[in-house]
Amino acid sequence: MPRRRNDDDDEAEEIVNPRNLAFALRHARPRSSPPPGDWGEIDAALLEETRLPVPAFPLDLLTPFWRDWARDTARSTGAAADYVVLSLLAAVAGLAGAGARVRLGPRWHEPLVLWQALVGPPSSGKSPAIAPMRELLATLDAEQGEDKRACVVSETSLSAVADAVAANPRGVVLWRDDGADWLAGLADAARGHWLQAWSAQPLSLGARRIERFAASLLLAFAPERLGEMMASEELAGRFLFAWPVLAPRGPLVGCKPARDGDALAYLRRIARKAGTPADPLELIVDERGQKAFDAFLARLHAEQCEADGVEAAWLGKGSGTVARLAGILELLAWSELGPAGPPAHIGAERIDGAARLWSDYFRPHARALFHRMVPSARDRQVRKVVRWLRQHGPSDVSREEIRCDALHYSVNASDAEQLLYRLRDAGIVQRINYDSLSRGRPPNRWWVNPALITRGSLGNSDNSAESPMDRTP
Repeated sequence: MPRRRNDDDDEAEEIVNPRNLAFALRHARPRSSPPPGDWGEIDAALLEETRLPVPAFPLDLLTPFWRDWARDTARSTGAAADYVVLSLLAAVAGLAGAGARVRLGPRWHEPLVLWQALVGPPSSGKSPAIAPMRELLATLDAEQGEDKRACVVSETSLSAVADAVAANPRGVVLWRDDGADWLAGLADAARGHWLQAWSAQPLSLGARRIERFAASLLLAFAPERLGEMMASEELAGRFLFAWPVLAPRGPLVGCKPARDGDALAYLRRIARKAGTPADPLELIVDERGQKAFDAFLARLHAEQCEADGVEAAWLGKGSGTVARLAGILELLAWSELGPAGPPAHIGAERIDGAARLWSDYFRPHARALFHRMVPSARDRQVRKVVRWLRQHGPSDVSREEIRCDALHYSVNASDAEQLLYRLRDAGIVQRINYDSLSRGRPPNRWWVNPALITRGSLGNSDNSAESPMDRTP
């Protein structure tokens, strides 16, 4: 009589079955170390919950008077000092423009032209912060009398700005609280002319020609209205962005007025020292300054090799921008402390200061905007993986699961590995270390930070919908 089958027989057959045995051996995991206990902070930018952190403007790069003037002006207006200082940089650019240049070598020189974008919501205090400097420049313009050599313009049409540059060959600064409106009205044909203005190149409008069309920009934007600029890498790559945190309102008691009279005198000194495009004031980078600049260029090149998209375009303008910042910082220092003669050569200290300003201040602010507005292809893939991890909540994950399940075979194994290393640097995964195996390779698996899941499921938040900009092609 045949023996009745029981559960033990079914279990034995399940194991002995060659197909099941092969599957079990293939998926058997060797012993591994326990999950890590200390993960550190997760990069919040990849969670799409907040923007990247940004530093405050390093006021120590300014000489004592200008540092105090910027701080006192910011306190009296209740705005971030960042906006005040950028208006100061714009003022020097408007007063000097193509009338001064930084000479880095026999055939490399940069005009003192800056394009700057003040970013913040309507209540962030941008307009009050830049109004004091605008009033000082209006006073200087009024001193020109009938010459009409104004350095500040508000009319955005290309012909109007060209008229202003023709009257003031050094150049002008276009100063607007509504930068988005200027961009919206910028035709494609005019965009090419404006790109020439950043380098003070010749401008031809019909039969009219301006040999050095130097036009700096100081434009204010709400963050959500930067989309059109970010869509153009050529435009976005030329701007210096400031997107500071909202400044706390200080007490009115004890708030001392800024020394606007002295500020006006120092700005007047810069205006008088600047030359003309045909005979500009030369700020020559000396040998020590050149060595410092070479060191910056080496760092910049390494960063450019890792960048793409709009960030690569922005980094590509880094060398010229640092030279211009060095020239403006030199003029500001000379205006307060300088002797009767012209400004001194630009040395290593000024180059290092400008490089620090660009790398440690302007770059984090630009990166915060780029991550919010135009993430790179790699960032879009990383965010897509993070969404998948939060939706499914695994304690660990393999490279193949990332490649096949999270990204639907849109990357190869090598690219999936690089994405995992990016996630590791962001505090989201850590590689599992297995005990040695008798044969074969250990599995390519990674622990997932449990805090990623406890911060809330994307499926239950407003962020669950995938942004069109985050779709992996």
